[in-house]
Amino acid sequence: MPPAKQFQPQSPCPCGSSQNLADCCLPFIQGKSIAPTAESLMRSRYTAHVLLEIDYLWNTWSPEQRIRSSKQEIQAWASSCEWLGLRILETKAGQPQDSEGLVSFVALFRQHGRIHEHHEISIFKKTLQNWYYVNHKDA
Repeated sequence: MPPAKQFQPQSPCPCGSSQNLADCCLPFIQGKSIAPTAESLMRSRYTAHVLLEIDYLWNTWSPEQRIRSSKQEIQAWASSCEWLGLRILETKAGQPQDSEGLVSFVALFRQHGRIHEHHEISIFKKTLQNWYYVNHKDA
């Protein structure tokens, strides 16, 4: 398992925004507010991987897709990685008034001593006011 990084609310947010954690992804992860856009949900889900906030990852995953994995599998995978950075490449739709959105990104991580780039186009859907990660297509 990679060494654990310590994050404080005033730490830079792991999602790569120019904000601190408390003003960026942490309120979403803690349930104090709801991600208003597909991109903000994507960023907060990345941050949840870094912080090992598995319940948040589970709860922001479309319920009909959860059969593909378990909380334990997500925990095992996320904790086996040292998360090194997130780059958002493109966002299509996914604004507060939209019901669907796509976010293309690259997540950089180290696993078993090797650096990997995970490039994905994530598909998001909004039901009522909540955005959910639905699935992805290869970039």
